[in-house]
Amino acid sequence: MSATLSNREVQSVESSASTPSHEQGGHVVQLYANDDFLIDVISRFIGGAVAVGDAAVVVATAPHHRELAKRLSERGLDTARASAEGRYVTLDAGETLQNVLINGTVDEARFKDIIGRTLSQARSASDYKDSRVAVFGELVALLWAEGKPQEAIRVEQYWNDLARLHSFALLCAYPVAGFNNERHLEPFLKMCELHSGVVPSESYLALGSEDERLRSIAHLQQKTSVLEQELAWRASETRFRLLVEAVRDYAIFMLDPEGNITSWNLGAERIKGYKSTDIIGKHFSCFYSEEDVRNGKPELELALAAKEGRLEDEGWRLRKDGSRFWANVVITAIRDDAGKLLGFGKVTRDVTDRMEAHKALESEVAERRQTEKRLRDSQKSMRQLSLHLLRTQDEERRRIGRDLHDSLGQYLAVLKMKLDLLTRLVAHKDDEVLQGFNQCLQLTQDSIKELRTVSYLLYPPMLEEMGLKSAIPWYLDGFSARSGIKTTFEVQVDVDRLPRDSELALFRILQESLTNVHRHSGSKIAHVRLLTKEDMAILEIEDEGKGMPSELLEQSGQDWIGALGVGLRGMNERLSQLGGRLEIISKENGTIVSAAVPISESSPLSVAE
Repeated sequence: MSATLSNREVQSVESSASTPSHEQGGHVVQLYANDDFLIDVISRFIGGAVAVGDAAVVVATAPHHRELAKRLSERGLDTARASAEGRYVTLDAGETLQNVLINGTVDEARFKDIIGRTLSQARSASDYKDSRVAVFGELVALLWAEGKPQEAIRVEQYWNDLARLHSFALLCAYPVAGFNNERHLEPFLKMCELHSGVVPSESYLALGSEDERLRSIAHLQQKTSVLEQELAWRASETRFRLLVEAVRDYAIFMLDPEGNITSWNLGAERIKGYKSTDIIGKHFSCFYSEEDVRNGKPELELALAAKEGRLEDEGWRLRKDGSRFWANVVITAIRDDAGKLLGFGKVTRDVTDRMEAHKALESEVAERRQTEKRLRDSQKSMRQLSLHLLRTQDEERRRIGRDLHDSLGQYLAVLKMKLDLLTRLVAHKDDEVLQGFNQCLQLTQDSIKELRTVSYLLYPPMLEEMGLKSAIPWYLDGFSARSGIKTTFEVQVDVDRLPRDSELALFRILQESLTNVHRHSGSKIAHVRLLTKEDMAILEIEDEGKGMPSELLEQSGQDWIGALGVGLRGMNERLSQLGGRLEIISKENGTIVSAAVPISESSPLSVAE
């Protein structure tokens, strides 16, 4: 329930304008300035109950008991008879308070036991079944007067708890003089929350007209609302101040408009080394280097923060001992509702570790980039050298092949013609000589054939003249004749001429792969396929041999091509230069070598880069 009076409470106060009535029930608090007024209110409240045969319980101080008894007697009420009947019960507030206190604190069990039994006895003594019980309690006023407002609030709550078990109307009273400073603000509002009605002091009841009373209630509502807001603001301010003061990872402090320090937290003491007594009142420029101070950096930062509302900066700052740290600083201008500059809030964080880590990372990144550049340059040089060597090797093979064919081949051809002539001359003279000439002729013919084969293998002229699609079946025929391994060749119809280097690379892959099939696989057949797919020309060589052990592929890591010999390793490098790739797939019953190169010609140097 809010401390601001609700409509129900307004009605409660209005109905209590002459006197609070026990017939209304609830838990009402009466504020009073003098005892005569209080006794008058209590006499009407308690007297009304006794007069109609209801029960009454009065927990008051001895002077208030005497004055109340006198006032009730003047009204013609026989309290002695009601007391004898058990309908009028009086308890001394001081003694009762001592009975419910344990170590200065009101014990809930004792309070509810003593008061609860008293309420039950009083109700059972009334004349009729639906009788009511009127209760006046002064325990809370005693606790408040002793400087124990929290204990008074606890008793109010205990009364409310008893109201759930016993039916009674309760009137509490507080002297207005007890609310005389700011520390009473919060408990006063809590006390109001625990009552169903709050009756102002006698000045309110003295008001004659209903309009005057409503205006008084409205003023009380407004004042209570302002008090609530002020209390909430102060509580929030206190929590925020405690939070700021407790923060240790950030230096949080305030500056006046000129830059002088007005507050200091634990984080500022830890980071900057100054205690609050050492630094408050000094200008914040003491945290800057001499060069920054000469350049007017502190004043410039305040001017920018005042203009923009906020400034964030990073740089070196000084501690009390003169050591430096890299600081992240946020300065925020603080203005009132009219826009007047009240000062600045400054938050500083020591980020030296982060800055040094960032610098180390930058240095490491720069070093890695330099290393990567050197590696790329080295790889580029190696690839260019490799490409040059491969091209040189191809040219040398072409030259040797042509030399063998054009020179040695011609010599052997002439030798064969001479031997043919000599064979005819001695054909009818000497059988033994004829036999020798025939053997020399056969050897010469075999040498010519072998020489032609070697020459074509070094650099097949058909590859250069007719293209890969024609050179492959020619090579397969010779391979099958030499090795006894059957071969098949499948070619896609739309395969056209490829760039010269690409055709040569694929042809070398074919040669090296079939050599490995012959030497290592044990296969009796080899299948060759030439096709195009996604702008790539693909050559596949598949055998049906024993396959390649997995450890052979794994033992060299990424350098697995080397495990198959220098030939395929060189071809893999050649394909890389051409923008192609080489894959070897080992199966349980064979191996597939797949080589792919772009159909269109690409620059080897651009690929290398």
